[in-house]
Amino acid sequence: MASRTEIANGQIIPSVTKAITEKSILGFESTGILNLENIHNNPELAAKRLGTTYTLASGRMSITFAAECLRKFFGPEVFNHTGTVNLKFLRPVKAGDTITVTGAVNGSQETEDGTQVSVDLFCDNQDGNRTAVGIGTAIIK
Repeated sequence: MASRTEIANGQIIPSVTKAITEKSILGFESTGILNLENIHNNPELAAKRLGTTYTLASGRMSITFAAECLRKFFGPEVFNHTGTVNLKFLRPVKAGDTITVTGAVNGSQETEDGTQVSVDLFCDNQDGNRTAVGIGTAIIK
């Protein structure tokens, strides 16, 4: 867990790497969108709407991976209560991809609740293609 005195601009946060499988996509989707077919759980619908031959991983999966990085960095007692993740999705993630989330501290500012630390976040696939970028934050007291 990072403490206020240990955090510096440019500091690298722990990375997370996840293999994306059809099973993991369907398992993830089954927890959030029950009984609703979409491009994440129905290959035929994905083909019709997107022209693909596969389902796509939900962007929420990448958000979950980014949150895991931030939870490792800030500690669960901090991130679970004050953390945020905001990603912009740049390219699709599909079964067979391996996604690695990395990040670095980009600044901090004092708030009435403590020090809000901002982290630049990057999601890349196994080919080095960036699939998402964004910012995560948490408030350290």
